[in-house]
Amino acid sequence: MRKAVVVLTGIALAGILVFAAVRVLHPAIGPSLRNVSAERLSQSGIVMLNPFPWDGPQVSRAQAEQTALKQGPGGSVVQTVLAEVVLTNPSPAKPRLCWVVSLPSSQIVSSGPPGSQRRTADWYIILIDAHSGEFIQGSAGG
Repeated sequence: MRKAVVVLTGIALAGILVFAAVRVLHPAIGPSLRNVSAERLSQSGIVMLNPFPWDGPQVSRAQAEQTALKQGPGGSVVQTVLAEVVLTNPSPAKPRLCWVVSLPSSQIVSSGPPGSQRRTADWYIILIDAHSGEFIQGSAGG
């Protein structure tokens, strides 16, 4: 009986240590953007986590912003954050360190059949791989 209690206590302690290690090494909260909520980004298939401590960028913020500006319709950078990005559509992919560059959304206009109401986006972001400098994708929403 005493041996079983010691084993169960050891298992419980190991579980607590594993949980604590995961919480420290895997960030639970990501950086935020002023013009779009994390919930709205998640609905669009983009989840941002804080960068892992061991995963530093090889591409500078300025280089990423220049690449993003070449992809966008014009304007200036609103905000740039470094994040581990998980793209969840069509299925979750492994986290990828990205510069998330927010650009003015006023030039992003919806399209539709002739006569339909056109709307401008409320937010517009460009994802740039922080290791290679490669354009990953642009996303906008309202």
